[in-house]
Amino acid sequence: MRRPSLAQLIEIENDPAFLAFRCPRSGALLWPLVRNQFLRQLISDLYYQQAPLVSAVPAVPRRQALGALARVLGHNVRQGRMRGEVLVVGTGAGHFQREGLWFNRITDYLAQESCADTVTVEGVVDWHVPHPRWNQRVAYWLPWQGAITVAGRLLPRDRHVATARELLEYARQRASHLLGLTIADSNMDMLVGMLARKLARLPVMQHAYRRLLERVKPRLVLLEQACYGDFAPFNQIAREMGIRVAEPQHGMVSGGHDAYCYAPELRESEAYRACLPHDFLGYGAWWNSQINVPVQKWVIGSPHYSEQRRSMASTETAQTDILLLGDGIEFSLYLALAQELAHLLRGRYRIVLRPHPLERAEVSARFPEGRAGEVLIDSNRDIYSSFASAHAVVGEVSTGLFEAQGTAGRVLLWETDKARFSYPQHPFSGFADAQALVEALGEPQSERSGVLAEEIWAPDWVGNYRQYLAQALAAPG
Repeated sequence: MRRPSLAQLIEIENDPAFLAFRCPRSGALLWPLVRNQFLRQLISDLYYQQAPLVSAVPAVPRRQALGALARVLGHNVRQGRMRGEVLVVGTGAGHFQREGLWFNRITDYLAQESCADTVTVEGVVDWHVPHPRWNQRVAYWLPWQGAITVAGRLLPRDRHVATARELLEYARQRASHLLGLTIADSNMDMLVGMLARKLARLPVMQHAYRRLLERVKPRLVLLEQACYGDFAPFNQIAREMGIRVAEPQHGMVSGGHDAYCYAPELRESEAYRACLPHDFLGYGAWWNSQINVPVQKWVIGSPHYSEQRRSMASTETAQTDILLLGDGIEFSLYLALAQELAHLLRGRYRIVLRPHPLERAEVSARFPEGRAGEVLIDSNRDIYSSFASAHAVVGEVSTGLFEAQGTAGRVLLWETDKARFSYPQHPFSGFADAQALVEALGEPQSERSGVLAEEIWAPDWVGNYRQYLAQALAAPG
């Protein structure tokens, strides 16, 4: 039996009943709060071999968390109250050092080119509070995130669990009836617990978001991951307050990405659209054409790609590496491919494995010497430093494949079922296994697709972004 595509999976939610499941207290839609996790549980069972896409939240390391919290509280107090026309909200992923200062490749370019009074609010990743910062108008979300997390652990009651189970059992029945897919009871219990905690903490989360927006008083919010269901409460509150919300593209989007593709029933629902941002600011027209999220799509370009390509134009580095890109989930799968490749190539190239940012700390702890046998573990925080010495960049599901085009020697897609699910359309040459990859490396390069570079990476991101700002700030929320 052929495994389903995302277009087939989202038929599960193509049912008006999903718009009827609501929070008894606030009336908020429940499906956005668990949609990504439910779909990813199905995707995980179908396409991931060695590690799950969805797992229970790990215990918080108290010493690291308290240390980060103390630093953040001191920083936020020193910043005082900040107001601005533009509020940038980021996860805190994407930091690298730029001229000795920490710079966020996802949000700081936009903050730099926005109004002078732009405010950034950022999460903390791996308990690392970046200091000193390039962007000086930053506050950290960790104190509120801590309060939200604690509320999710202490407040759930039987009624939250019952409400969560009713929705998820309905979704599981739809998956079974339409596609013959099952979810194990243990995984269902995990999803039910996850949604019950989100439901219990929803009032605290809504209060926190409203308080943030009341204090900063923005007219426009640039919200990383705004199309993800967990940010539905933020989008709803911003809309109620007449504030426009846009998601700047931060990585790969495609016809296989659950956060950016929706069933017709949801796309046509005014209530569901209120859970989403107003705008999506894409890297290029090609990306925008891959997704059907019911928001206004703008072509902006990728600030980090453009700036890094410009800085690399004058430097020449010997391209001696085969660079493999991890996906953040199944590191051992990529390590096995890298080790087999090292054996087959026998020193003709350096084999370098780059962990995804989500797994960087764990992999570093596992391989403190920076290598696994003949395979080097890439420690560069910025991927473009690794591209410079790459004869070839190899990956399965990674934005880095697109970023490597025109920078590395060549780009090759590991054509697994997972890759075909994630990229229903793509511009890459592919290979099936390590032996096929070695053979491909010896063949002349060929263009597989007629997709133009400008359709993937639009030029003049500064001009495009300023044009967007002028229109967004002039329009009502």
